[in-house]
Amino acid sequence: MERFSFFQQVRENVPAYGQFCQDRSLQTSVAWHDIPVIDKSTYLLCYPLPDLCWNGDLGSLHLLGASSGFGKSGTLFWPKRPQDEQDYLQAIEYSLREHYAIHERKTLIMVCLAFGLWIGGMQIATAIRTLAVRGQPGIICATPGLNLSEAVEVYLQLQGHVEQTLIITNPSNIGVLTALFGRAGCDIANGRISFPVVGEYFSEHTRRGIAARYGHPPEAPFCLWTGYGSADTGDLGMETEPTIALRKHICDHPSLSHRLFGTRDTPMLFVPTGKAFFEIINDEIVVTKDQLIPLVRYNTRDKGHLLAKEDVRPLIPEHLAAPLPDQILCVHGRSDDSVVFYGTNLRVEEINQHFLTLDASFGYGGLFQVSSREIDGVALFSFTIFCETPERAGLADRYRQSLLAFLLTSSNEFKAKYDHLAAVIGDRLLQVRVADIRQRQGNLKHKFIVEDTI
Repeated sequence: MERFSFFQQVRENVPAYGQFCQDRSLQTSVAWHDIPVIDKSTYLLCYPLPDLCWNGDLGSLHLLGASSGFGKSGTLFWPKRPQDEQDYLQAIEYSLREHYAIHERKTLIMVCLAFGLWIGGMQIATAIRTLAVRGQPGIICATPGLNLSEAVEVYLQLQGHVEQTLIITNPSNIGVLTALFGRAGCDIANGRISFPVVGEYFSEHTRRGIAARYGHPPEAPFCLWTGYGSADTGDLGMETEPTIALRKHICDHPSLSHRLFGTRDTPMLFVPTGKAFFEIINDEIVVTKDQLIPLVRYNTRDKGHLLAKEDVRPLIPEHLAAPLPDQILCVHGRSDDSVVFYGTNLRVEEINQHFLTLDASFGYGGLFQVSSREIDGVALFSFTIFCETPERAGLADRYRQSLLAFLLTSSNEFKAKYDHLAAVIGDRLLQVRVADIRQRQGNLKHKFIVEDTI
């Protein structure tokens, strides 16, 4: 991509961006680094949807998706062109052929994601169905969504008729599935179940744990595999065998992780797509990319950086360095404080604002904390809400009901997931206790997300 030429094309042919530049008196000769960085609040939410598209025209729109909708404006729609989906289809087909040989092995692929306008599950399911129509020797596509019990039942019915099963889901659903497989008495340690996943960060410890639990070789790269992207940007990067091998090596050498990233917590490593231009500004990933809503210097709000192959080469064995791409996209996760609920980002500041608007009978003290913990592979989210009158009868349940109602109306993703997951798990996924604000530790002020010590 010739980025400056693209900027000029967007400026001249996208009404919203033309107005955006005019309002800021941007000259045509502006230097690239002086072009303002845009985001949802400064650009996308300021203009009508058609004005954000090429030529102010929705004529090429064939698919409408949505981001999570967890923001002050509600749902943000993302129109897609046929070529946007075609690019996605080609990318997912290439990856599944390369990593799982779906063109050679009879494969059951189940999409266990939320469906609806949230684009992830819908787009992946459509892509898999399209591949299944083309498939030789054959793909069987099933879409249980978040009815994970049904996914287990499908597996039980079809496992003897396929050579492998791919379950496309969020990483945090794997623990639930593992528990359900256990209850059903399934033999899953056969190396025939793998998890292409979306939506969440995971560690190499997790990848190795899944390899062991599901009967794969210890260093199997694709028993758990993911890409990087969003409803906003489409695909931005993919894990490959060389990037996974590098990440495993770095995780096994914490001092190297600290030298490269300043932390022992190694980020996800991806081969960046050639269809976007990447920048790192203030440790956040900024992309320029052509799509029906073209993006010029769009801040993803994900933390990350770009790692040059030649910079890491002297620090690692040559057999790891040689197959790497020239540039590696490193993603640390969201830059804002968010609780990641089964792949959905729940912004703690929005939750805090909700609590602040409750009537005086709640006695909210202006602070809450949330932690997650796993019980038998199921992630539960525990809120401790500090208030002035914690002794009031039923107060914790009132808070829980209020929080749940707020999240259900604020996030399409959360709404699509919660009831299904709670029904499958048979427990409340959000748990609330109230505590006396006068007894909080002073050093916890403004610290919403805490590490669980249980």
